[in-house]
Amino acid sequence: MEHVQLTVTLRHGHGAFARLAATLNNHDVLDLTYTTSPPDAATAVVRVPRSDAPRAQHKLRRLVNVIDVSLESVSAGTAEGPHLPAAHHPLTGAARP
Repeated sequence: MEHVQLTVTLRHGHGAFARLAATLNNHDVLDLTYTTSPPDAATAVVRVPRSDAPRAQHKLRRLVNVIDVSLESVSAGTAEGPHLPAAHHPLTGAARP
């Protein structure tokens, strides 16, 4: 199955993540990451099947907090999901798998 990655740049604010999730509710979302950075900026990376991409992109662009939505094809063989930083245990600092 061919996948598409949508990168959403938006203004982070009260309810921004909830609106994003609600907008994508009717789509087959394979991965979703949401990262914030000061001052009030956020980036969401959403991976969906190619068949859902045009409609998902259109719906995301209509959200009030969204600044930009870019689309990138991901081949089925390399669709591992977004590259996330390693998580660390809060007390020991040890890396989690």
